[in-house]
Amino acid sequence: MTKILIVDDSADIRLLLSRSLKSLGYEVFQATDGSEVMAAVQSYEPDLVLLDVSMPKVDGFTALGQLKNDPRTKMIPVIMITAKGHPDDLDTARNLGALDYVNKPWSNGEVELRVQWAVTARQQQLAALEQRKAKAQAASEPDLDELERQAAEEEDSSSGRDRMAS
Repeated sequence: MTKILIVDDSADIRLLLSRSLKSLGYEVFQATDGSEVMAAVQSYEPDLVLLDVSMPKVDGFTALGQLKNDPRTKMIPVIMITAKGHPDDLDTARNLGALDYVNKPWSNGEVELRVQWAVTARQQQLAALEQRKAKAQAASEPDLDELERQAAEEEDSSSGRDRMAS
């Protein structure tokens, strides 16, 4: 099951997003501030983070920067959610590594659609990574037929040495 972490200081927003995403079959976890993001991500291992920009202790941009600067969490897609619709904020979010940016209030179904898109993109990314790993492993492993041929040659050459020694 796909896991989503919602980080927002508004209990109403967390509840609204949580209900909506749970109804689509996602497993949902919540945090109330950017200061909780790293611990929550390490604890829940989400496939996606929905992150508010404006929070009282640690803002979403700072939390996003922490996520993207940590090798263990940098690949987790993050969608920023904010009531601040400033173009500079969108640029900041993208420059820090956010996958998407949603303005509050959002249209009916908008967040769900963007989450679905982000989850699908992440699954495709992980599948491609696994394929590359499998190809690399296969390329570095000797072919079984080649190993058998080499073993037969070694056996033949050692038998020839045995005959010459007798």
